[in-house]
Amino acid sequence: MKLIYFYLFLLFSACSLPTNEESDAVARVGENYLFISDLQDQIGPRYNGDSLQIANRLIDDWAEQLLYLKKAEINLSSTEKKRLDELVRTYRNDLYVKTYKDKAIQLLLDSVVESEEIQDYFEQNKANFRTNKDLLRGRYVRVRNQNYNLRTIRRSLRRFNDADKIFLDSIALQFTTYSMNDSIWVQASQFFNRLPSISERRYKNFLKNNTFFELQDSLEVYLVVVEEVVLRNDLAPLEYVTPTLKQILINKRKLELMRQFDREIIEEGLRQNSYEVYE
Repeated sequence: MKLIYFYLFLLFSACSLPTNEESDAVARVGENYLFISDLQDQIGPRYNGDSLQIANRLIDDWAEQLLYLKKAEINLSSTEKKRLDELVRTYRNDLYVKTYKDKAIQLLLDSVVESEEIQDYFEQNKANFRTNKDLLRGRYVRVRNQNYNLRTIRRSLRRFNDADKIFLDSIALQFTTYSMNDSIWVQASQFFNRLPSISERRYKNFLKNNTFFELQDSLEVYLVVVEEVVLRNDLAPLEYVTPTLKQILINKRKLELMRQFDREIIEEGLRQNSYEVYE
């Protein structure tokens, strides 16, 4: 163990580049050596108290793996070893092929999906895009109930024309919290979770288009506008499912490219006479 600590001291204090010579080894199993540089790659150059524990564990793990491997090579039958070697070859081949195809597809894949393509796919597959959650578009402001602009804030939030948006943005520092992006569809439960405690039964009362309501406690008031609602099991808004539709269409392109590659590799092999099928 003292020898290991000595080598670890060299590992973390040496400035010269490590050389994988036997003199740099910190452990040996049979003809296999573990070198200082192997540990340095995994622990890093900085020395601290934890590094010794980590190094000892790495050394033990390395030795355990090789010692078990030696036992396995002795005790497994030739049939078992042949089967495992075949699995390793199959996995290696599959990994090479998958990596090559993924790189080739990435180079050729057009990830730009036009809005017309998204719209067409949505129209043809509407039955598959019913929402399993209540959705809404809305906005809200949380502000002190003694705010001197409260009446104007209330009016501006409800009307919400361009001038109102500019006004509300200009006094946003007066709000405790707020959300004005009412063009984004969100789950109703998430939206109402931002407001004072509202039971699911109660918030159902607010799930109506063009609804304004206030919630108040002793210090603050919530001004809330629900612009539009889509209830569970209704057709999901196109804007809400657009990211999903885009990914579906990209995946379809990937599958088509894969099929194209599969066809072309066979055709190329036949054309170059590197692939033959004997009668």
